[in-house]
Amino acid sequence: MTTFKELLSDPGVRLADVTNHLDGLGRAERILESMALDRKAQERLWHIAEASQPLTLDYLLPADAKALDPYPFEGKNSLPIFTRFQKVFYRTEEGTVGGYNNSSVGPVVGPGYYVTHLWDTRPGELAVDYLQVPKSKPASWPPIKPNDVGITQFVYGGMVDFLRWVSDDVVIGRAYKKGIDPMPNWFVLCRTRPRA
Repeated sequence: MTTFKELLSDPGVRLADVTNHLDGLGRAERILESMALDRKAQERLWHIAEASQPLTLDYLLPADAKALDPYPFEGKNSLPIFTRFQKVFYRTEEGTVGGYNNSSVGPVVGPGYYVTHLWDTRPGELAVDYLQVPKSKPASWPPIKPNDVGITQFVYGGMVDFLRWVSDDVVIGRAYKKGIDPMPNWFVLCRTRPRA
């Protein structure tokens, strides 16, 4: 059977082919195949998903999600090292959608808290905005810190990630400086918890 990565190496592959493949996998298989994507496959997926269906905040977590209830996505980025992480989304006590990066380097580079919202000039995509941080979080999580100080500024400072829909459980993202300048960094996210 063709894997997700092999499918993306086909020059004629369409987003519908990718979506059908991912929707036909079980949750564990979908996560495994998504986390196997390298930089080239992630960049290809970003371009394939350019005209995908619009994302809304309800994609990340249900509209009626309880405050501070986490909805994690397994992540794999295109960097040469420290490629695995989780983006954990949640509804704050104030009603916004916040989140942080759960990774092995978190104790060194910081948790990278963010606020997720729509971005005026990029319709259909969601912004994971490190220029903002949420005001509340679950008590057991790392402290909320701004992303423009200390070593954190070199990882998350001035950054906005944009997400594009790929399937019901997978999105592809790309990092942008201040939401304007594209960076040569991509990442794939795969849902680990059902929305409902």
